[in-house]
Amino acid sequence: MRRTPNRDASPPGEHLPLVHGSSAKPAVARESLWYHSSFLIMAEAMGMGVLGIPHATAQIGWVWGLTACVAFGLVSTYSSLLLGRVKNDAFAQAESYADVALAAFGPAAARLTRASVLLTWQSILPFFLLACAESARTFAPWALLDTPTWLLLVALLLLPPLQLRTLHQVAWLSFASSVAIVAAISAIMAALLLQARDDAAPASPPSAGGRRHSVWLPSGAASLDSFGAVSAFVFAYQCHSVLLEIMREMREPRSFPAAARAAYGVMGLVYTCTCVLAYGAYGSEVAGFLPDSMPPGHAKRLVGLLLALHTAVAYMVAAQPLHRSIHASLLAEPGGGARAALCWLCVSSGVLLLSIVLATAVPFFSDLQSLLGSLAGAPMMFGFPALFYLRACRAHGLALSWFDAAACHFLLYLLTPTLVVLGTLSSMRSIAHSWEVALAA
Repeated sequence: MRRTPNRDASPPGEHLPLVHGSSAKPAVARESLWYHSSFLIMAEAMGMGVLGIPHATAQIGWVWGLTACVAFGLVSTYSSLLLGRVKNDAFAQAESYADVALAAFGPAAARLTRASVLLTWQSILPFFLLACAESARTFAPWALLDTPTWLLLVALLLLPPLQLRTLHQVAWLSFASSVAIVAAISAIMAALLLQARDDAAPASPPSAGGRRHSVWLPSGAASLDSFGAVSAFVFAYQCHSVLLEIMREMREPRSFPAAARAAYGVMGLVYTCTCVLAYGAYGSEVAGFLPDSMPPGHAKRLVGLLLALHTAVAYMVAAQPLHRSIHASLLAEPGGGARAALCWLCVSSGVLLLSIVLATAVPFFSDLQSLLGSLAGAPMMFGFPALFYLRACRAHGLALSWFDAAACHFLLYLLTPTLVVLGTLSSMRSIAHSWEVALAA
C-alpha cells in the first residue's frame, strides 16, 4: 500500500515557486467536479485521431490494430493515474509538468520541461485549427472558399470564446464537444454500414485489389511504416500534458482517478467500435480521414458541422493552458482587471495568428504533426509520468509496489524510446515521400 504523506510537513520542493516568471501563484477557483474533468479529458484527447485509426488498422491488420487500440488505452489510463498519485501523494502544490520537475529535479529541469510542454501545446494548435477549417468546408461546400479564408473565418469565430480564462468555464462546452464527436462517429458508421450493405462504391475510388481484410500484418507491408500506423493510436489518446492543469481546477483532486477512468473508458470503447465497424465495412479501402469515405449528401454535411464544433472546443482546451502560461510570464501579478483581460486578448490573438501561419505555410503539416507527436507525444504520455512517479516515491518515502516499479521502468526505458525513435524515422520517411510527390507534380 502507498503511504499517505504527512500533510503538516512540507516535502522538499513542494512550496517552490512556479516557473512562470512570478513567484506567486494566481488564485484559482476550484470548481470542477470529477465529471467536468472527464468531459475536458475527452474533449482534448478524443479528437481527430479517432478518425484516422481505422486506416491505421488497415495498415497493420485486425490483430495488431485492435491490440494497439486496447493496449494503448490501458497504458494511457495507467499513466494518467500515475500523475494523479504524483499530485495527490507527493507534490500537492504542483499545477503543471514544470512544477513537478521544479520540485523534483530543480530549476534547469523545470525550464526544459516547460519548454517541451509549450512546444507540444503549440504544435497541436495548427492541427486543430486546420481540422476545424476543413470540417467547416465539408459542412458548406457551396461556399467555394479556399483554406486560408476558412482559417481566418474559424479564427474570428474562436477569438471571443478564447477569452474564457479557466478550464472549468470550458467544461460544459467540452461536454457538447464530446457529444458532437460521438454523434459524428455514429453518423459516419451508419452511413458506411448502409453503403456497404447496398454494395455501393466508397467515396474514394477503390484500388484494383478491392476491399481486403488482413488478420495479421498485410503482405508486403514495411515494418517501419507499420510502426508509424501504431503511432496513430498513441496520438489518439494523447492529452497527458494538460492533466495536471485539469486537476488544478478540481474541487477535490483526489477524485481525479474517477475522471480518468471514465474518460479513457469511453474513449477506448468508441475507438474500438470505430475500428471494428469502419475496417470491417471497407477493409483496405477505408480512407485515411474517415469522413472522406462517406458519399456526398446531408449526412456528410452534418458530420462536418459536428466535427467543426468538436475541433473548435479541442483548440480551446489545448490553447487555454498555453495562454495562461504565457499570460503569467508577461504579468508580474496575474489576476483580474482590464489590464489582465487585455493581456489575455493579446496572447490568445498572437497564438491564434501563429497557428494560422503554420497551418497555411507548412506544406506537409500532417507529416510534421506526426513527427512532433512522435518526439513529444510518447514522452508526455509515458516517459514523464513514470519518471515523476519514481522520483516522488524516492523523495517522499512512498511504497513502490513491484508492479508499479516494473511498469514505470517499462514505460520510461523501453516504450518511450522505442516510440520516439521508430516513430520519428517513420515520420521522416513519410515527409520524404511527400516531398517526392510534390516535386514530381
